[in-house]
Amino acid sequence: MRLRLLAFLALAAPAATLLPQREALACGGCFAPATETTVVNAHRMVLSVSPVQSVLWDQIQYAGDPSEFAWVLPVKRGATLQVGSDAWFETLDAATSVRITAPSSTCASNGAGCGGLAGSDSASFGGDAFGGEQVTVLHRGTVGPYETVTLATDTPGALNKWLDTNGFGVDASTQPVIDAYVEENFDFIALKLQPGKDVKEMTPVRVVMPGANPTLPLRMVAAGTGANVAITLFTISEARLAPEGFAAAAVPHDLLAWDFASQESNYGVLREKALSAADGGRAFLTSYAQQGSLFSPVSSSAAPFGVQYTTSGTTAPVDTIAAAFAQQGLANGETEDTACAVRFAQLAAEGRAVGNPCPAGVLLSDPSCGEVASGQIDARELACGPLDDLAVAMIGLHPKDVWLTRLEANLPRAALDTDLVLNPGPQERVDNWLRARVSVHAEVLCGAALPVLDGDRASRSRGQGTLVGMTLGALALAAAVVRRGARRFASRAA
Repeated sequence: MRLRLLAFLALAAPAATLLPQREALACGGCFAPATETTVVNAHRMVLSVSPVQSVLWDQIQYAGDPSEFAWVLPVKRGATLQVGSDAWFETLDAATSVRITAPSSTCASNGAGCGGLAGSDSASFGGDAFGGEQVTVLHRGTVGPYETVTLATDTPGALNKWLDTNGFGVDASTQPVIDAYVEENFDFIALKLQPGKDVKEMTPVRVVMPGANPTLPLRMVAAGTGANVAITLFTISEARLAPEGFAAAAVPHDLLAWDFASQESNYGVLREKALSAADGGRAFLTSYAQQGSLFSPVSSSAAPFGVQYTTSGTTAPVDTIAAAFAQQGLANGETEDTACAVRFAQLAAEGRAVGNPCPAGVLLSDPSCGEVASGQIDARELACGPLDDLAVAMIGLHPKDVWLTRLEANLPRAALDTDLVLNPGPQERVDNWLRARVSVHAEVLCGAALPVLDGDRASRSRGQGTLVGMTLGALALAAAVVRRGARRFASRAA
């Protein structure tokens, strides 16, 4: 991760931009040849929803070293496939990861500052290869390191046969899923890694579809996964979005502890316990949700000097996620545009919608693009040369009203049997900067002097202790808290 963080007010946004329709913009399944052992262990996704379009970015992370694989997405007619940037995922992931800061402290013997913010840690974590009888090829092309094709079929089993013909085994549990999408009138976008383009992590791709579609079928994600799959989903819309039909996991903040000896927190352990305990793992944790944070600076009680974003290789921090995205693109060599961060700074209070000057499915850099409607912001003003993910995400949205939300899950394979429907959730801010409440090994701050700590005053008399021991002792309480939350969720759903 190249982007490192140095470390507002979320107002209720109208949900009128989310239409009630349930057409799905689907997640992809990964198919590797039968001779290779490749297991998908994580998906990172970004979903932008506006009245005029929905855009899904997806990146698969896997164990193994495949020389080739196929990735198949069910999509509605009119969807187009484009390549995304590494900077997009890197920036969103780093900017919204949970950060734990230590309790502030002084030494009682002389009152001198002894730790202040003692530290923080991050808790983020060949023939017609595309042809086949009963399958219509709608489009062929190349995107990044992939050969791509858009397929249509109304014959159950035809796409399974195509995958088998091209050397990608489909297990028995996945065949009915593909047939179900066929019966629901989906087309399919299929990617194959080009020969000689070995990758350790899938290059991000994005699928652009017309209309507002806040639904992600998870059934296809099961293809190629193991017993569990980690999902990180970022949503960009004019409301904070929350999953329907999944439990809402929560990390008990009162149990957050900081070990001054190791400079680490127990957040990761508490997070894992919360996700696994809630409804048998069928749960999502909202770890970040803020309105306006893409283009406006944010503050936090656990980051008293303000949240700053710094890219490795640079020394000057920036104070917005959009500016950090531009900086990351420069560091990655994905753009040479040094002026776009200045343009981003002018959008914080912008109430006009971002318009698309291009025909559907056409890149913003294409010469066929024209002009936007009067009173709209030209999406090209948000592009940093070829680095255009932010611009594409904002089409149809009003910058000052946009929420950025981070949802996390570690779903068992059995939980991938249903669609992920996103609805407006509580329009409340969720801060990713948290201050630990419990102190362990606080004596290392001041030697023989008595440390004075905010948060856990009782730790001064305990003196000794280990973070691991404290965490194990608190997990029973954490599990109880999560179970109570899950029961409340279930009773509301009933």
